[in-house]
Amino acid sequence: MVNYNVLVLAEKLSESDKKLLVALLIIVFLIIMIFGYLQKLVGWIMNNQGHQVDTMMYDIMRTRVIDQNQKRVFNKEAYRKSEILFLKKSWPSFLAMAVFVGVLIIYAAAVHQMDLSFFPKAWKDLTPTFTWPTSKFFGLMIPSDWPTLDKAPDFSYSNDKYLSLLVIVGFAISAVFFLVYCQALCARSMRIRQLGRTYFRKDLNKIDHDHI
Repeated sequence: MVNYNVLVLAEKLSESDKKLLVALLIIVFLIIMIFGYLQKLVGWIMNNQGHQVDTMMYDIMRTRVIDQNQKRVFNKEAYRKSEILFLKKSWPSFLAMAVFVGVLIIYAAAVHQMDLSFFPKAWKDLTPTFTWPTSKFFGLMIPSDWPTLDKAPDFSYSNDKYLSLLVIVGFAISAVFFLVYCQALCARSMRIRQLGRTYFRKDLNKIDHDHI
């Protein structure tokens, strides 16, 4: 019955509808694939950064500076080392973001446009605009073909445009690095909590039976 209904629906679809349906399926597949790879990348970063806790705390635990009865001491020291590492790694990217914002504000003051009105205009000149052809598909208006270019980016020289471009690109790159370091800090915090639950858990299998 289901197969028959599918065949009837397929016969009712026009050629453009069929092409549109195939395009939608391809887009959905690409989105799923991209999200899958992003999830793997984030998982790899979280796992790699989380295990930095093991590296930072290995010598301390191996030499029994902190024993298995000092969970609070372990947590305090691990968090301290993790935060120090975060500060060492993240301050250049945070400083870079502050510098780019400062450059934008100084330039705005120099051209007497503290409302930053030049910034959206410059970005609009640098951004292409497209028109997407749409078709009705099951009552919804969705893109049915590749877009047409209405306005190409204007790269003619202008202080406003090129400074705005420099600020946006520089700030975006710095922000990405800063967010990665923030993610690393979260990953280490999760690893510390995990170790607190497992390493310091009372487990008879950890007892050295030669000393019982």
